[in-house]
Amino acid sequence: MVPSLKPGAAPGHPGDVPVPGDAAVAPDLVAELEQGLRSTVRVSIPALLTGTALIRVAASGVTVAVQFYVADLAHGHPHGTTIGLVGAAQALTEMVFAPFMARYADRLGRKLFVVGGPLIGMLGVLLVAASVHSQQIFAARLLEGVAAAAFVPTALGAIAAATSQSFRIRARASGAFEAATLAGYAGGFVLGPFAYHYLGRGGFLLLAAVYLAAGLVCLRFVAHVPPLPVTRLSTLLRDVVGPGPIRGFLPAWIGTFALLGAYGSNLASLLHHAPVPGQGLVHHLDPRLISLILVIGIAVLVIGIALWTPWIPRLGPVRQMRRAVPGAWVFSVALLLANHLPHIALIALLPVAAFGILWLAGFGPAAVAYLANCSEAHTADRSALMSFYTVTLAAGGALGAALGGLAVSLASFDGLVVFGLLLVTATFLLLGPLARRERGPAASATAA
Repeated sequence: MVPSLKPGAAPGHPGDVPVPGDAAVAPDLVAELEQGLRSTVRVSIPALLTGTALIRVAASGVTVAVQFYVADLAHGHPHGTTIGLVGAAQALTEMVFAPFMARYADRLGRKLFVVGGPLIGMLGVLLVAASVHSQQIFAARLLEGVAAAAFVPTALGAIAAATSQSFRIRARASGAFEAATLAGYAGGFVLGPFAYHYLGRGGFLLLAAVYLAAGLVCLRFVAHVPPLPVTRLSTLLRDVVGPGPIRGFLPAWIGTFALLGAYGSNLASLLHHAPVPGQGLVHHLDPRLISLILVIGIAVLVIGIALWTPWIPRLGPVRQMRRAVPGAWVFSVALLLANHLPHIALIALLPVAAFGILWLAGFGPAAVAYLANCSEAHTADRSALMSFYTVTLAAGGALGAALGGLAVSLASFDGLVVFGLLLVTATFLLLGPLARRERGPAASATAA
């Protein structure tokens, strides 16, 4: 049975929302329209994960390389705020445009966005290569952010749809998505510094080619999904911003991504900075050594994700997120001590910091699984709902990059670490009400 469409819908297009009397049919219609994706899940989902990794290789590679470029433009003494703003630019447009891009991906067809987004990113990086002032770089990175805004929530929506029938499979897919994202960051942390070291501004052309590769992979392997019968926008917004599981969760997720943004956008510049008296970790390191440090950190995160993912179905997403946050405290305290103790202390403190990263790694896949579960309330709007992953990633990244840059300008490495401690403490406290909300129904069910 085909549901009635809203008056004025174009022939052959599902329109914005079924007529109210046919609401119960909508999930069946959505399942039928997504059949091509489900029947090619073994090809489409790996292609989306590959595209995700390539998008993040390009974006993180540019983020790191552009720090060296801005530092060179400033003759080795860039202002921390300038570095932070350039790092935040890409995340800013990713945050602003993601909900709109995802909304139109559901309405117009997802493949257009997973192919077109990377092409926009390629154009943004080409403009970075042509820039000779920090203001021009900032503007080019604003355009680059549209790529992730178009791609990431659309890919997440497709993955959530393909795993809707099994929480265990969804947990594994959530872990795989986070691993692909982090692998992309690791690849960018390697490729960006090496490309800039050996090619200078020409390195940005190589990173633009990575964006192009992401688009070509999705063009070839991702199945076409027809336009979906999306929910009326006012209804969707009311469900998201009103009291409920999504609104209660987003601030904590922003806090965690702000921690990543603060370190991702400022750490490379700090380690490359001229030595600062009293701050042992600020030591004018070679860009290639910095990239190795960053890759090791990402590798530890990926290992942590692999260890934590099987626990998501047992603990539940919220409980696992809250248990993972204290790892950031361990990481931060270890770095703070290492910054002020003799270098020999690094032998003991760096493994402690790595353990903190392993501990924290459980947050990401649990958060993706939590948001995917929330998308079951609006199956035709999965991309739009999953766009809040991108919104929180970009909002947290922009907040962390900008405020982290300010903290660095005030107190160098100590400022970054103290800022991170404040962020993770706030995140832990913000997860408290969500954990109590989750325990409430469970306690009631047990009592009954």
